[in-house]
Amino acid sequence: MDWLDFTTTITDGMAYWPDNAPVHIKRTLSMADGAAANVSEISMSVHTGTHVDAPLHFLADGTDAAQLDLSKLMGPALLVAVNSEKFISRADVEHLQLKPGSRVLFKTRNSAREWSTEPFNPDFVRVGADAAAWLQEQGVVCVGVDYLSVGDAQAHNILLGAGISVIEGLALQHAEPGEYELLCLPLKIKGVDGAPARVLARRR
Repeated sequence: MDWLDFTTTITDGMAYWPDNAPVHIKRTLSMADGAAANVSEISMSVHTGTHVDAPLHFLADGTDAAQLDLSKLMGPALLVAVNSEKFISRADVEHLQLKPGSRVLFKTRNSAREWSTEPFNPDFVRVGADAAAWLQEQGVVCVGVDYLSVGDAQAHNILLGAGISVIEGLALQHAEPGEYELLCLPLKIKGVDGAPARVLARRR
């Protein structure tokens, strides 16, 4: 079975969270101008595109991106389609048959558009606090969403406080609901509250 790429492409000027740093990519050395090689630089928030939140993002004494538990980011995962207009609620998830150690990825109406190339849209579907609490109760170890944030501060605190890994900005436009093998590898950056990641998955 072929691997699918669930990673949002990083592009100059792409969508970003309003109070975060915008994305700037530029060529600093060019072979066309006589340089021996092409060299580029990039400036952006660590919460750009597809990324993983470290506990430090919302927990003052939380661990940083370099200490993320990769075992929570790799393994069987359930991709779930949710039709909620605003919040993924407890009612949207409590029918799921989850076991301790489960990983859940949510595909919502966010995936119906190429959101990364559009201006930031505050009207995105997010995980509600009641759903986050239910996922914690089930012993879920990883939650992934298809926009730049999993939810508000309360949802973040519930998930990160429980040691649940949070993947944001997934590219799920062409992914069908079902069971997958997940591979998410965030960059190992010391002292920061999140890290860009490459996310691959294949049907089980």
